[in-house]
Amino acid sequence: MLDWFAERWNDAVNFCWSLWLSLYDLLTDIALFVFDGLLSVSLLAIDGVGSSFSALNVIQYIDLIPNEVKSIMALVGVNEASVIIVSAILIRLGLQLVPFTRLGS
Repeated sequence: MLDWFAERWNDAVNFCWSLWLSLYDLLTDIALFVFDGLLSVSLLAIDGVGSSFSALNVIQYIDLIPNEVKSIMALVGVNEASVIIVSAILIRLGLQLVPFTRLGS
C-alpha cells in the first residue's frame, strides 16, 4: 500500500516539476516575443530615418564650390578639422550609450 502511495507521490512531483518547466518556457517565450517586437519596431523606425537621408547628397554641394576655395580650405585644414569634429561627436554619443549613464550629461 505504501509503495502505491509513494509512486503516486512521485508522479505528482514529476507532474508539478513538468508544469513548472512548461510555465518557465512559456514566460521566456512571451518575454522574447515582446523583445523581438520592440526590436522590429525600432528597426522599422531606423530604416525610415535612413531612407529620409538617402536623398541628401553632400557631394553635389561640394562640387559647387570653386576650385580656388577648395584649395584654400585644404590649406587651412578644413578636412582634418571636420574629421576631428565628426569623430568627437561619434565618440561622445558612443560613450553616452554606456549603461547606467544619462544621455544628457
